[in-house]
Amino acid sequence: RVRFVGKDSMLKFFPAMASMAFLMVLPLLLVVSAQDLSSVCTHEEYDNVAPALEVTDGETVFVNIKRNQTHRWFYRSYNVTTMNQPDEFRKVIINLEPCKGVVYLFVRKTRRCYPNPYSCIDITEGSEFKEASACTWTHFLSEIDGSRDGTPTFFEVPLSSTKYFLSVYATEDSAYTLTVLADIGAFPRPGGNGRITARQLTELEVQISWDEADFIPKGITNVKQYWIYSSMLLENDDRTNMAVFLRSDKIMNTVCGLQNNTDREFKIVPAAECSNGKCNATIDGVITDKRYIFNVVAESERGHKMAYAGLIMRTDWEVIRQAASDKTLQVVGAVSGSVLGMVVIIYFLMLKLYG
Repeated sequence: RVRFVGKDSMLKFFPAMASMAFLMVLPLLLVVSAQDLSSVCTHEEYDNVAPALEVTDGETVFVNIKRNQTHRWFYRSYNVTTMNQPDEFRKVIINLEPCKGVVYLFVRKTRRCYPNPYSCIDITEGSEFKEASACTWTHFLSEIDGSRDGTPTFFEVPLSSTKYFLSVYATEDSAYTLTVLADIGAFPRPGGNGRITARQLTELEVQISWDEADFIPKGITNVKQYWIYSSMLLENDDRTNMAVFLRSDKIMNTVCGLQNNTDREFKIVPAAECSNGKCNATIDGVITDKRYIFNVVAESERGHKMAYAGLIMRTDWEVIRQAASDKTLQVVGAVSGSVLGMVVIIYFLMLKLYG
């Protein structure tokens, strides 16, 4: 309940009230100003921990990172419109995509310290150690047990804080992109869970198909276009892990990974060319009996991009010019000739017998 007092009373008691309020707040100010996190966040002072940088809302940063190095990022959002969204839409997207190598994401919200990867990861030869439950100052983190090394980390978490502290750690020399976005409706979501299908049209042509990208919530933006990527695989290009597409040194299901491992996009398909939720693209110039990787990147009108799951296909085109193999035709010819010969002999015998 709020109680209002008269103007004269307010003027009379205001100096005293202000003095009392100041005296009550002063100890808190002294504590805050005297607080020194250096003794608590000692890992932030390690030689292989980079200075903290801010990543702004909707920004995508590209960075190279050395083995056993940690990059620190700081994100804050005071967007009232975003904060007033319904609970199911009041979220923030944190998307870490490796371009090459292996990188892990660690997230802490509200207050420092920055997450400490060295509390749960040791890549020293002979004493390797990875234990997610041992990670300190961490609320969310990538899968660090090695089962998903070389895969992107995509977090969509409730926007329950105005500040987020991020650490990116590399187990080998790597490169990555990092995107943080509170307006989640601007980020494209690959349709059909990112599935792509393909069929060979002619000896030199392959058609790939995919579902249109979607947005949650709808109405913020639309798909602008799709980037089509194609790359022929070498005979020794095999997947080391079914969760990784393709390997940590040749990543083909992230935007920057596709850009790194292809000369350029094969073509761009405007979103207007899709129909009834389906999109198609024809890729020509393929070679018979070779393995190819095909993938699609959706781009929104706001400039955000997301890759589909990708597809590996071996081209196989054979023109059949005869109904059976040569050996089969030889056997059929021999049998047919024998039957014809018997018919002729029987005919002449009947002529001889019956005149």
